[in-house]
Amino acid sequence: MLLATDAINHAGATSQPPPAVSLKQALWALMWVVVYVAAVALAAVAAGLSGLVHVTAEVAVPVILGGATAAAMLATYVHLIRRNQLTPVMLGFRRADARTLHLLWQIPAAIVASACAQGLFLAGLGLLGVDGAAENSSNGALGRVATLPAPLIALTVLIVAVLTPLWEEVLFRGAFLSGLSRRCGPFAAVAISAAIFAAVHLVPLSFAYLFVLGVALALLKRFHQNLWAPVLLHSVNNALVLLIILSAARN
Repeated sequence: MLLATDAINHAGATSQPPPAVSLKQALWALMWVVVYVAAVALAAVAAGLSGLVHVTAEVAVPVILGGATAAAMLATYVHLIRRNQLTPVMLGFRRADARTLHLLWQIPAAIVASACAQGLFLAGLGLLGVDGAAENSSNGALGRVATLPAPLIALTVLIVAVLTPLWEEVLFRGAFLSGLSRRCGPFAAVAISAAIFAAVHLVPLSFAYLFVLGVALALLKRFHQNLWAPVLLHSVNNALVLLIILSAARN
């Protein structure tokens, strides 16, 4: 709560240019990201069913993941950045300053808070008789990567821990948080952008984790006034999750 208040107050006290992206522009970009990714997914399914491509289930994971990520990045560039003539500075990318050192405790705190929220959420579902073990099924595909050669594992790490955080932060914190800040108060903008971020991942049993992580990412953007801050948190989080999944798969 202290970080949240400080982030909001600091953002208000610091002279900043008006948000570069409107909510309409952010929604337009998200729509095209969905279209591009869906097109890649349908093409992959069609290729597999037709027999044009023969790959193992393990190899298919980084291939499809890479294709979907490339599609999302292309859509973000074409329909958000190029269409609106946005520069990195307009999106929020700036040089590090003394406040960047706060990330040394903010990143671990955000991940722990997200994990605690997820634990409480699953415990609550358990009390309601809902089996939270189904959550592991969403990690099964990534777990298969553990049996692949090192180059394909490295490719998966690059996609999950570097490329995905980059384009998602440009879209959700660089665009949606900016656009929502034009329409509503700072706390509402943080909460709504986090809810959208969690929802688009389409993993209901991980909603609590993703929502709290989304809140932390938005607060870091406001606290540091620098999009690199949430990118770093997002990257560390994804790398840690992937490491846990791969380690569990090997054991």
